[in-house]
Amino acid sequence: MTRIRNVAFLKSSNLRLLLREILKHQPISKAALAKRLHVGHSTVVQLLKPLIDRKIVVESMLGDSTGGRPPKLLSMNPDAAYGIVVDLSGHKIRVALMNCVLSIVTVSNLDADSDIYSTLESIVNVCNHLKEQANDVRILGLCVAISGVMDPATGKISSSLIEGLGNVRLVDYLREKLSLPIVVENDANLSALGEFMKMEKEVNNMFYIHMGEGLGGGLIIDRSIFRGDRGYAGEIGKILYDPQTFRTVGDVYSHLVRSSSHSEDEIVRLLSTIVLNVVSVLDIVNFVVGGTMFDISEKTLSKVETEVERHFYGFNVEVRKSKKNPDAMLIGAMEYLMENVLTNL
Repeated sequence: MTRIRNVAFLKSSNLRLLLREILKHQPISKAALAKRLHVGHSTVVQLLKPLIDRKIVVESMLGDSTGGRPPKLLSMNPDAAYGIVVDLSGHKIRVALMNCVLSIVTVSNLDADSDIYSTLESIVNVCNHLKEQANDVRILGLCVAISGVMDPATGKISSSLIEGLGNVRLVDYLREKLSLPIVVENDANLSALGEFMKMEKEVNNMFYIHMGEGLGGGLIIDRSIFRGDRGYAGEIGKILYDPQTFRTVGDVYSHLVRSSSHSEDEIVRLLSTIVLNVVSVLDIVNFVVGGTMFDISEKTLSKVETEVERHFYGFNVEVRKSKKNPDAMLIGAMEYLMENVLTNL
């Protein structure tokens, strides 16, 4: 059944796209925004008004004239507001204060405790310290990156690497403790969004492969996170590696993590299997491989590209390595927080 979207939904969606275009292409003129978003100049002016009124977007400089008056260029005001990002994807936890141009102001590192409430209490303490550190600057809210999926209807988290997290209604707990807007999203999805924001070339679709404590994937379709019907899109660990034994990609990955050594051929075959399956279903061209578990070279990724091309009609794919600086997950989490909070102004 086709759903008719109401005016508020359409305004929120358009504002989300406008924010992303400013962040990716600032400084940018209103005319350029209108052209990129395929809307009229008056629509851009209307969408920008609440952001300019709150000084979140500012007219930073004059652009080059094409014959008439030089256009005023728009940029995000880095100090208009901050956001707090928590990387709760594994047992090494990061809590970062970030500004409106997706830059890290400060970051703290924590170790997960065996007791989930002790872990959450430590996170809350750091967040309260960051709120104080921000002085009078507005805190937009808190975004938590998790390894797993949260059911938006129940607030229950499943498949997390953090013991006991599935027994906590995380959003309710943190909202009560911090009195801030709280959003929760899968770590690979946020990394995919961050990689998308970092890409210099224009793409609409991409796939992010995360090789950390666990194996995961994040999918960008039509420039937005794609979650599927139940939120499990990108769970590449369930891809069959050996149909005869029903051995999965996740099984192979776990073996490589546990083993003291591994060959380049093993990594190439694992990544080629993942990329080939994704390409076969979605026809994605752009892939990014990230995570801290393996130090994978560009040479290895080039072999993956060759292997996929050999098995998929000779079509090429681009598989590149994530750059650690700036951090894709933190960028994606702050972008996601801004989209969710600022589109409700």
